Amino acid sequence: MVNEWNLIKRHQQIRLYQRQSPSGMFDVMAITELNTRLNAFIWLLRDTNRGPEWIANASTIQLLARPEPNQDLVHSRFDAPWPIRSRDMVTLSTFSQDAESLILTLDVKDAAESLPINEHWVRMKHVWAIWQLSPLASGLVEICYRGSADPAGHIPLWLANQLLLKGTFTTFVKLRQLLVENQYQHKTLSGIQEPSVHLETKISNNP
Repeated sequence: MVNEWNLIKRHQQIRLYQRQSPSGMFDVMAITELNTRLNAFIWLLRDTNRGPEWIANASTIQLLARPEPNQDLVHSRFDAPWPIRSRDMVTLSTFSQDAESLILTLDVKDAAESLPINEHWVRMKHVWAIWQLSPLASGLVEICYRGSADPAGHIPLWLANQLLLKGTFTTFVKLRQLLVENQYQHKTLSGIQEPSVHLETKISNNP
């Protein structure tokens, strides 16, 4: 999979890749390895009050509904540098886990039709993302994100791509900081199985 992508940055234990889509927008991929439980990732995502602390440029994250126990319908609003208007998006996230590999996948799809457009924000289009958390033999977890979105409105393509890449890297830097917090590491969710490693040893090593 990585062979399809161009590595553009390797820093702070994060690898950032890009590839160009037919629309001209970049698809972005970020990969890091971290000492974490799988459950912690979903708990952090569902802590919407802290979303703006780690999701780049996010001003508010609001849960609209939970259609199924493994799904979240979310409205996200993003600040933008002047003179660009602020953006918003509506997404439906669904998590699942492979029974054999224990890879945890979060599939994020555009759900713009679920909420009327507000004139104060430009509604982003064609939003998609896939998060995959893969347990490694070392006891670490590889976190891989792939995604893209059309910011819509009047933004030069080069600027939209620049903001996407910068925002993804910043998000991963902050994700590494928050995900290891004890409040997330010691919670569980029905349907998410942890790999057979010495979990208590792993957690005690986290800052």
